[in-house]
Amino acid sequence: MTPKLRFYLGQGLKLSVGAACLLGSVVVCRVLIGPGTPLASFLGEAVASILRRAAIFAALVFSYWAFVRFYERRAAVELAPRWGWILAAAAAGAASIGLTILSLYATGHYQAVAFHGFVGVPGMLVIIAIAATLEELAFRALLFRVLEETAGTTAALLTSALVFCAAHLTNHGVHAITLLTVTLAGLMWAGIFIVWRNVWVATAHHACWNATIFLIGVPLSGEDWRSSAPWETVVRGSSLWTGGSFGPEDSLFNTAVMVLICALLFWIARRRGRWRPASFRLAGIDPGAACPGAHEAGGGGPHRLPPATTGSFETLS
Repeated sequence: MTPKLRFYLGQGLKLSVGAACLLGSVVVCRVLIGPGTPLASFLGEAVASILRRAAIFAALVFSYWAFVRFYERRAAVELAPRWGWILAAAAAGAASIGLTILSLYATGHYQAVAFHGFVGVPGMLVIIAIAATLEELAFRALLFRVLEETAGTTAALLTSALVFCAAHLTNHGVHAITLLTVTLAGLMWAGIFIVWRNVWVATAHHACWNATIFLIGVPLSGEDWRSSAPWETVVRGSSLWTGGSFGPEDSLFNTAVMVLICALLFWIARRRGRWRPASFRLAGIDPGAACPGAHEAGGGGPHRLPPATTGSFETLS
């Protein structure tokens, strides 16, 4: 077996092991404390629901950390909290989709007709945060990052965005334009990860984007959680503008917003030298450079590659 083939097989195995760790952590939590289990019955569904959500979040983060620490044998610098950027990303996420929503209200496509209070809101926000964490760990921290190590930033960006889109095609309300809008969303959140190389920055943007849609009482990526939303919004007009039953993410307003955000993020990434060529880890580049800002975020120390993946690109071409 040639060194190049061994490298690619190793990358495929790495991706498979990482995915198994994330999926396994969720399955274990649901088996132990899922609805109808003995523990859930003993605790009561209300308490079990809270515990289950907390356990899933903790298990996801721990399983990814353990995978990086013990399988990849490096510090999980992408998990280091960067609070200033996290808060900025949260505000930017709400503002990004908020621009589309305000445009729809201003043009009469959306109209708020009632306020129902915040009774069901906290639980839904927790679900949204957990879902965003899972998707950022799976699609950006794992899939995008491993593909980038293997094929470079451009190929990883396009592939991970298309996989992200495919994962949402079974949602309710999918139209032809959904193929474009969800792919753009995947490119946008991958762009945030490329620039900051931090799971929590991308997660904050993603979670607050979704939370803003939920709070006004319209469908979120085809999920109809309007009965739990504090505001009730009536939708009028063509689905090209409103997004229809998929929600404002399918709006032409939002398509334009995401194109601009992606262009800005990719420009910043290239300006900062975050764009990696194919097989950059094989070219002798410090793998710590894949997560710029790690040292100031508290993830200091050299991050060495396992001996099996070191070497020059020339010898593996």
